[in-house]
Amino acid sequence: MAFMKRTDGGIQPYIPFGLLRIRLPFIHFKISPPEIVTGLMNACTSYGALAVLTVTLGLDPEVAWALVVLETMMYMLNWLLGEPSICGWITPAMAIVIVYLEGFPEGAVRLQALTAVQLELAVLFIVLGLTGLSKRLNTLVPPAVKGGIVLGAGVNAVYVRLQQGGAVDTVTIGCLCGLTVVFLLMFSQRVRKHMEGNRVLQILGNYSFLWAVLALFIAGGISGEFAYEFSGQLFKVPDFGLLITTVSPFFIGWAEPSIWISALPIALIAWVIAYGDFITVQQLGEQAQRDDEYIEFDPNRTNVICGIRNFILALFAPYPALAGPLSAPYCVATYQRYKKSGRQGMDSIYDGSGTNIIFTVVGLFIYPIYEAAASASAAILVVVLCIQGFVCAQICFDLVRDKLDQGIAGMMAGFILARGGGVGLIAGIVLYLLLADNTKIRNDYAENKRRQQEEDERSAAMQREFTQNREAFKKQQSIQEDTAS
Repeated sequence: MAFMKRTDGGIQPYIPFGLLRIRLPFIHFKISPPEIVTGLMNACTSYGALAVLTVTLGLDPEVAWALVVLETMMYMLNWLLGEPSICGWITPAMAIVIVYLEGFPEGAVRLQALTAVQLELAVLFIVLGLTGLSKRLNTLVPPAVKGGIVLGAGVNAVYVRLQQGGAVDTVTIGCLCGLTVVFLLMFSQRVRKHMEGNRVLQILGNYSFLWAVLALFIAGGISGEFAYEFSGQLFKVPDFGLLITTVSPFFIGWAEPSIWISALPIALIAWVIAYGDFITVQQLGEQAQRDDEYIEFDPNRTNVICGIRNFILALFAPYPALAGPLSAPYCVATYQRYKKSGRQGMDSIYDGSGTNIIFTVVGLFIYPIYEAAASASAAILVVVLCIQGFVCAQICFDLVRDKLDQGIAGMMAGFILARGGGVGLIAGIVLYLLLADNTKIRNDYAENKRRQQEEDERSAAMQREFTQNREAFKKQQSIQEDTAS
């Protein structure tokens, strides 16, 4: 149980530290048993990047495991510093980062380039969070360029994973089983239209990635594609010292100036992609608000915390999936349970999100999970990035406004695919300035402002509604106490 309690309708207790809100388990929030299971499920998801770490970065499997564990441990900064959400990767950006890194020779140079991208992204997050300029920068990026970035990331994700000679050719059955399960549960109209009235399908849908991983584990094992080798160890602690000496710029050196310059567009692309998750986090939280707890959402704090996570990783354990604000499947599942279960079921949202992240980390020390995931890592990555490709295509068509935007986004995606994210970003901006007249440029800027204003107004309306409900709730509580006395 938590030592410190909040009043009905109040904010969960915390230790103030400027913009940050420090909360500690058992003092400011308690462990929520149902989220223990969700957290252990999330641990399987974290291993989706193992193939990138071993193939693209050339890391020893044990070092790659240590990197996954350390990166996931950084998730705990979310609840520690005041965020109520369950964070994760900037997944769509990973494909662009991979292609960027593969433009350098194998070895230390790739790790140095990754450090440059992640450190520049960290600075962007922190500066924009502390100054409050994140909304302003997002408003300046035209819809065509946003759409091109997202579409390029999605197409790139699918292209990189489905190339001839890749995992789909070497572990075909595992890949196809995983893809079939996850697409049916996440996107199929035939399945999802029955989920609202079917509890079993709801559970399958809420944890669709987990079932896909289990399906590919079983199919790949039975077919002989995955050679599972279990050591018999139940728990194991990674060699973090070896990890840091292998990947940290303090030991392998820093990138040359030209690499820092080439990394800037990649960092900017990653931030633009992550900005959509900032909005999603806030909307999910506002939809889950209950009368008995006021959940604080501050995009500036979200930026700063993401910046801190990326900064630490860049210096000690650079990670190609980067550090973003949202792990959508697990965040949605936890928020839904919080909303429906009431204070008796989950006293605070921090109980749910904190427990989820803590046990995600605990799950990574369960060594058989790693051993199974290591054998199937290539197939897991195919599933992760194909999901992302599908979602990115959907998001792109929501972002663009007209035929010209569609054309620019498509061309930009082609440039990203052929020449990488930096060239793609420059090509998209140049195309936009060449093809759009002054009227369209002004209209696009006005539309960006309108959309931002709509988001702000929607948040303000939800806030007003919550405040009214909270006041009515307090009044009812007071009447009941007076009646009882």
